[in-house]
Amino acid sequence: RVLAIDQGTTGTTCLVVGMGAREGAGAVLGRGYAELPQHFPKPGWVEHDPDDFLRTSLESATRALDEAGLSWGDVRGVGIANQGETSMAWSTETGRCMGPAVSWEDRRTVKICSELSKQGVDELIRARTGVRLDPYFSAAKFRWLIENVPEVAAARAKGVLRLGGTDSYVIDRLTRGMVHATDAATGSRTALFNLRRVCWDADLLAAFGLDEGLMPHIRMTAGDFGDMEVPDVTAKTIPITADAVDAHAALFAQGCWDPSTAKVTYGTGAFIEVNTGSAPVEPDSNLPVFIAWELERGVDYTLEGGVFSVGSAVDWTVGAGLLPSAADSASLAEGVADTGGVMMVPSFTGLAAPHWESQARACFLGLGLDTDAGHIARALLEGIAFQCADIILAINQKLGGGISAVRADGGPTRNRFLMQRQADLLGMPVTVSSEPDMTALGAALLAALGAGHLTLDDISAMRKDAASFYPAMSSDERESRWSEWRRGVDVVRAWARR
Repeated sequence: RVLAIDQGTTGTTCLVVGMGAREGAGAVLGRGYAELPQHFPKPGWVEHDPDDFLRTSLESATRALDEAGLSWGDVRGVGIANQGETSMAWSTETGRCMGPAVSWEDRRTVKICSELSKQGVDELIRARTGVRLDPYFSAAKFRWLIENVPEVAAARAKGVLRLGGTDSYVIDRLTRGMVHATDAATGSRTALFNLRRVCWDADLLAAFGLDEGLMPHIRMTAGDFGDMEVPDVTAKTIPITADAVDAHAALFAQGCWDPSTAKVTYGTGAFIEVNTGSAPVEPDSNLPVFIAWELERGVDYTLEGGVFSVGSAVDWTVGAGLLPSAADSASLAEGVADTGGVMMVPSFTGLAAPHWESQARACFLGLGLDTDAGHIARALLEGIAFQCADIILAINQKLGGGISAVRADGGPTRNRFLMQRQADLLGMPVTVSSEPDMTALGAALLAALGAGHLTLDDISAMRKDAASFYPAMSSDERESRWSEWRRGVDVVRAWARR
């Protein structure tokens, strides 16, 4: 069996997955979950207590093993799906983190990015990486930690500082500081990684006042990340055999290994990707190009876009008292004929690709005295679907129109209205995985690959149960709705630039 740890934004999920003939390769034997607190100390700031990543990883793993009736001694490989851009700093002397884990959602580095842009760093990033200078990526977060947390600066001066993401820190702690590592895909999400040479870029590191000695070593996505040495875990020599970005792990599990199918993972945000194969698409200023994974056969690349507020937008609407619960949003939306003239652009933490308006905020348009909860729910869900469709269509245009279907996973896919609207606005079918934790499953499959329990052919042959949604909107209505949406986005962008 293998164990997968999915470090989500609001919680850590673990799966125990069988890889033998008895259970069936890929069979989920146990699940565990532990809530991961978020903190919002200032407007635009989103952070975690770094130690919560280790704590929730072990808690959810224990729960998954208990549900499966197994122990750590039954585990033959561990895979980690990480948060990508969430960034932190810790000491090699104490193993203790210094300062917060700055979330991928966080916008505190807008000023740093603006200052660096004036120095030409944006052009350098675009030339060497598949991304642009933006607070979303890790580089500016690392610089912020060094400049604003005295302990971090002191650790650097002493030569005991390590920087990394949620994966690097948890791997460091699970191996008692023996391994400071990540994979190339996670590295490609920092704005410090050379996309074509597949290594840390010395010029980019220097531009942010960093050096390679602070950064994790790069290892293959499915490979050796050391052995667990944790006091609470009695079994010895449990190998960590995979580390992947959460969105890329879901891409792997969905079997999206060519450019014909887009993958959307809906969660706190939504991340849309297309695997472009062994050569990167030429980057532009709109759609990030990342490394999807590095396996023994080589590197695969991906073209991606992200919607920062999906589950978080629904949660905010419920918390604000506009909807009774997230579970009621679909039935409320279906209970009205239309939005009643209401539009919502749920850009709570900025607009990412293809607009890249970091100062954008969410808005409702067209509210009236006759607006009720059904109109709010419908406008919210349509706004999420529009933002996701915006990115899928932009990727499709970039690739020359080869995308014919979408594969979806994540908690919000249980909202049938949202999935139907996604198909309607795209004009193409959307297939929803019946496995709710595809990110964790992808980490498990990569761990099995890294441990030598499965081959790529084995994984490709696995049957994946799913439900499909087909477009039911006329082309005239679709065109009209898109025209309205673009006007709404223009309002949000204009307000952000006021």
